Amino acid sequence: MEPGSIGNCILESSRSRALRNLMMLFALCILASDCAAQTSPLTPLIVTHKLPELNSAERVLHEVEVLKLALDKTIAEFGPYELHGIPPMNRARTLVALSHNVYPNLILQMSYEDELAEQEKLAFIPFPLDRGALSYRICFMRDSLNATARSVTRLDQLKDYHFGIGIGWADGKILRHNDLQVIESNSVVSLFRMTKAGRVDFFCRGASEFFYEQQDPNSLGLTSDTHLALYYPLPKFFFAHKDSQAALHRVQKGLEIAYNDGSFNELWSKRHMHTLTRAQLKQRNLIKLENPLIKHLAHDYETYLYDPINQ
Repeated sequence: MEPGSIGNCILESSRSRALRNLMMLFALCILASDCAAQTSPLTPLIVTHKLPELNSAERVLHEVEVLKLALDKTIAEFGPYELHGIPPMNRARTLVALSHNVYPNLILQMSYEDELAEQEKLAFIPFPLDRGALSYRICFMRDSLNATARSVTRLDQLKDYHFGIGIGWADGKILRHNDLQVIESNSVVSLFRMTKAGRVDFFCRGASEFFYEQQDPNSLGLTSDTHLALYYPLPKFFFAHKDSQAALHRVQKGLEIAYNDGSFNELWSKRHMHTLTRAQLKQRNLIKLENPLIKHLAHDYETYLYDPINQ
């Protein structure tokens, strides 16, 4: 063997071992990286919602319950999420925040209007979150109306009265379209005060809203009308900024799952069925109003509506 050949063999052997060790180390790094990717938690999806205007530890908006249900149903496919609340604000300010995408993935229940749906910055899910329950309105009223309200059975008899409405609510546009007088204010609390003071004659709410608010001190012990009910189709959908399409898609998928497995209707019943029954709508003088804001809305959503009068 030539001089230096043994040393060359040892050197080559050492290089081979070093290369094998390096390749094994590289393979282990890749495996560790894959494992870490599989076991490390995903970044939660931040979804923003509004807080209730009347604060209570027992009060959670139905829309937030539905939002949480839809997100829970999609954790396996889309991963974890976090819900963040924003302070209550009137509809006009809320719409500005939504249109300008101020909050991450802000998803809000809003009364559908053709004008809203046609805005390029907004997107919505055509699923009625309340199944039409909030289309039936029962009213707080000015105390002195207790006797005269019983005789109201027709729309034209309401034209001399003033209805309290929040600023920007679709209800105001609907009532005006039906030739009724509207007084707007920026909060539910102020509308209670205006009704108590006699500036507003009727302040009408959905049954689930009415019976909750009736127990709140802010309602000031207002007289509850037991003879009259208004009805106007008022589909309530989830709206979001168009840049939140991914979050909205996830919520829509979750709603479909929840509706098909029965959990959505179970949640809806807990929130609305008791109060619809308690409202005794069949025994009231039901006055129907036209909603001019939904002329371009497809009727598919009506499949999900609940009819408390004919059930």
